[in-house]
Amino acid sequence: MNELPMLADYWYSMACEMGEIDGVPEPDSHRVEQVKNMFVKEMESGKLLFRVAVDSNDQIVACAGGLLRTEYAYPLAEEQSLFGWVISVYTLKEHRKKGLAHQLVDEVCMWLRDQGAKRARLWASSAGRKVYENLGFQTMIDMSKPLS
Repeated sequence: MNELPMLADYWYSMACEMGEIDGVPEPDSHRVEQVKNMFVKEMESGKLLFRVAVDSNDQIVACAGGLLRTEYAYPLAEEQSLFGWVISVYTLKEHRKKGLAHQLVDEVCMWLRDQGAKRARLWASSAGRKVYENLGFQTMIDMSKPLS
């Protein structure tokens, strides 16, 4: 619980990098506080788990979260089912390309499965897509159009 504010800051850094890489709008810095509160609430309810990697000084250098949600599998599905979202995957730049994200996301997916989730979803930047493909994630059809 003590590390949740740092993990929310990592989420913000990840979202900013996605904006730089793929043109996703930069997140509102005020949302970080909301994300911190959401992390605490979901962690307390048992629906959120984080895995982290630490360096030799016990500083968190990478993280990945798993969030359980009940959702419709597709728009006209008869019933909702338990899904897992992989969230807040982030590795500090100097620790990238060492397999940390791969290991952490794999651990998160195992936890989601053990909690009863039938599928894991995530949003990926083009830079991170290869890591997720190597873990068996498949690209789903997602199209968007700016409406100004």
